[in-house]
Amino acid sequence: MYDEKSDLMKTAREDLLLQLEQMSQSGVGLYVDGKKVLPAEAVSRAVREDSPYMADYVLNDKGAVEQVRFDKVTRR
Repeated sequence: MYDEKSDLMKTAREDLLLQLEQMSQSGVGLYVDGKKVLPAEAVSRAVREDSPYMADYVLNDKGAVEQVRFDKVTRR
């Protein structure tokens, strides 16, 4: 049985993992809830159905990305 939603989530995970691996190799720090993590952990926590995580791209003084921070978003 083909599940388009699952297929899209898998593709999103794979794409983000590749992107974060490249960024990490270039020296960009990856963080989840303030803890430095490897690309695979960031993806496993941040790319889920109804994920409560949002990516924040932190730039250096030259405008280049130096950190990607995934922080849990909560409703008040």
